[in-house]
Amino acid sequence: MSKQLTYSIVADGGTDRLLVPIIQWAIHRLDPDVQIFEPEFCKRSGSIKDFFSDYDSSTMLTFCHRDAENLPLVERLKEFESISNQPNIVPIIPVRMSESWILFNSTAIAKAAGSPSSQVLVPKTVDIEGIADPKNHLDELLFEAAGSPTGRRGKKFKNSIRQRRVSVASYISDYSPLEDLYAFRRFQSSLADKYPYRA
Repeated sequence: MSKQLTYSIVADGGTDRLLVPIIQWAIHRLDPDVQIFEPEFCKRSGSIKDFFSDYDSSTMLTFCHRDAENLPLVERLKEFESISNQPNIVPIIPVRMSESWILFNSTAIAKAAGSPSSQVLVPKTVDIEGIADPKNHLDELLFEAAGSPTGRRGKKFKNSIRQRRVSVASYISDYSPLEDLYAFRRFQSSLADKYPYRA
């Protein structure tokens, strides 16, 4: 009988669905053979501590996205230390926004823009965490890759931008370049500590 994994994502917003391919890649990095079910999604409100005091999930793992914003990563991680009733929480804390973790792949951005042959100039992975507004930066790259459409086409493109962000993540098959980032390595380490099938 194959191993199976259920999980949930506690997110800050709808675009955090782009975390799904990242999470699945990281899980399969630990266990290539596990069958992963579609995640449950829940949008968090209030503090981490208050939210998880009432949170109830039957899934095996819960991934909680939290931007570090203007605080050091270690300070954000401390927020999770007070949660004693939820032993299987895996924090996902990009330094700024989850969009920063998909900025490194030019091919995926071009495909998501609908122009797979476009040349997209992306930042170096080590520079990603220094970008002030990763979401806006990604949107600009998508728009430029699509040829900076105007008029009705431009409006239609802008209306689809949220889904295009998620598409970028789904087009990336290898997230190992992110292992240059300390925040991503901390995410992998937290996952390895909580993963049910870790040897």
